[in-house]
Amino acid sequence: MQSAAVDTINFKDFDKGAEPFAQALRSLGFDWQIARTDVLKGFFKVHDSSAQLFFRIPAAGSGQGADAPTELSVVSDVWSGVSESLAVIRSKQPGKLIKVRSMQLEGNVLTFTVS
Repeated sequence: MQSAAVDTINFKDFDKGAEPFAQALRSLGFDWQIARTDVLKGFFKVHDSSAQLFFRIPAAGSGQGADAPTELSVVSDVWSGVSESLAVIRSKQPGKLIKVRSMQLEGNVLTFTVS
């Protein structure tokens, strides 16, 4: 499984973080069209614990027109899943700097290492 470093990506500001995140996903071979048929899952490993499921993005289907997924909409959904998951992790550890350090892709499963 290939890993991409993402510790420089800003998950608080979509305008700053979205394109670097999309590039990191592409570097792992992520095909955004998988979101049409497969549920995307985001697992997080925090401080060397076992990976836990934090978000799921339902398959979009092969919709046409305005409902059809685009690369931007899929990346945006995943980015939102990451940023919302980080907010949950931070709420459990107030005062600590919580940051995504790397991510891995295996099929429709993204695993993020957080420290």
